[in-house]
Amino acid sequence: MNVHRRQALAGGAAMAAMACFAGDAAADDVAKSSMPEKGVILVATVKAKPGQEDAVRAALLTMVEPTRKEEGCLCYKLHQAKEDPTRFMFYEQWARREDLDAHSRSAHMKALGPKLEGKTEPSELTFFELVK
Repeated sequence: MNVHRRQALAGGAAMAAMACFAGDAAADDVAKSSMPEKGVILVATVKAKPGQEDAVRAALLTMVEPTRKEEGCLCYKLHQAKEDPTRFMFYEQWARREDLDAHSRSAHMKALGPKLEGKTEPSELTFFELVK
């Protein structure tokens, strides 16, 4: 079975979203998730260079706990692809774009760059906004 990269990414993002909304239903007549109307979703993928998977994973894990404590962080999940352990994906939900912008200026985000230097391919960022 051939799965295109974008289909796999979209599927992964959907599964991550389900984890963040566990217990929330999608029907109009039942409880909604806590995603604000002005919220931002970011799917960030990081590809480790071959042989650097463990170092990249360790560096990315340092982001999880401090980011989850940031103002406006609604969901911050790190995933590693089963079929390709060099591929990592963050699924992030932020209450406002300003909160995400503040995250990009955080000390732990600034410290991440040197930890990944020479160990990864260029990252891919995809931003989403709530449609309904």
